[in-house]
Amino acid sequence: MTWIRCSGLGFIAALYVLAGRWGFHRLANANPEPDPFLELRLWIVLASVVLATLGLLHRAHRAARPGESRPDTRLAMALLLFLGYLCTSALWAPDAEFALGKLYDLTLVGVMSVGFGLAALRQPAVRVLDAFWTVVVLATGLLALTGVSQLLGGGGGARLAVLGGGPNIFARLMGLFALGALYFWNRRGQTWLWIPMAAAGVLLALLTGSRGGTAAILAGVLTFLVVGRIPLRRLALLSVLATAAVLVVITFTPLGKALSRSMEERFLRLTLNYEGGSDTESKVYLSGRESLYAAAYELGLDNPVAGAGLAAFPALGLGVYPHNLFLEVFCEGGALGLALLGWTLLAFLRAAFRGRHRIDGATVGAVVLVLLGSQSSGDLYDTRALFLLMVMSSCTLSTRTAFVPSSPIAYPAVHGAT
Repeated sequence: MTWIRCSGLGFIAALYVLAGRWGFHRLANANPEPDPFLELRLWIVLASVVLATLGLLHRAHRAARPGESRPDTRLAMALLLFLGYLCTSALWAPDAEFALGKLYDLTLVGVMSVGFGLAALRQPAVRVLDAFWTVVVLATGLLALTGVSQLLGGGGGARLAVLGGGPNIFARLMGLFALGALYFWNRRGQTWLWIPMAAAGVLLALLTGSRGGTAAILAGVLTFLVVGRIPLRRLALLSVLATAAVLVVITFTPLGKALSRSMEERFLRLTLNYEGGSDTESKVYLSGRESLYAAAYELGLDNPVAGAGLAAFPALGLGVYPHNLFLEVFCEGGALGLALLGWTLLAFLRAAFRGRHRIDGATVGAVVLVLLGSQSSGDLYDTRALFLLMVMSSCTLSTRTAFVPSSPIAYPAVHGAT
């Protein structure tokens, strides 16, 4: 029964991160009218509520055992206050229809994030993480194969993206793929399998041409290495094998040509304005985001304390969203919203520091990945994984047995908890 609950919880969490706003109504029409009851995310959140209820009943039934989840209450409180305040800002929003849609989004984010923490009560934390990362690696691995097939079929001329999503979204998914592979490498070894998969994820992110996504992935991987306290011997082996895998792909497959084009176009010419001359002025190309950033900042200055209200940015015709999490919170929730977001992040950092000997590096790396990615792409709902992953990391911290995946002694002890 415990295995079923842990697997179900991990599956639901992974599906929530990956599904976005996709709905069954899209199967019948390419451009359907939104229908909340046919969107997968609604039923995922409702399933988390059911599991949260079971978690509370389980908590009342018996005391916690070593290796079981016990989410950080301060993080949950900070998250609820932050999302609750943003929902309250709908009261002074300039357009009720826009605000209502975003209110629905934030309600789902809050219920899912806190519901996950409650559902994970009295469950073996490692089993939940195993189930989550298994589903993430399988799903994003299929997307990676689809992307490679599409790229090779199209001759490698366009930026890499699949299933109608943008390059930035695909880069973030490939970051999760790489971190999932590193999670299992750290847990199970099998370097020959997981390290080339992680390298493939980074390589595919480079092929998207998403500069923000690539930087976020590199930061996420670095966080994994630091937080996971990877020994130098394993780190050296990782570096050698990853480098070899990338060189083989670049040298002996058509992807090498596509990667060279992406690096030259997106990372050299657009980012550094590099044309091959020594006197070329360097100027970063932001794909038009600078105007969105400026508009969001000006809107925030006009309403510095409480913000202009929920969904004010699109309601006032300034754009779909500011493409920056902090600017979005500032212009719609003001300094109060930013303070509550900062409190949420600080609560997570405090929990991570206190449990630094037990925390899972891949999950924290995913937090960094989504947080940095949110500075150049996506709105508040698109960064939903940030809040869920922070709660998920805090669940891992509850294990009283040291979370040392490579230990042959600690691993069976954790898995033996029921």
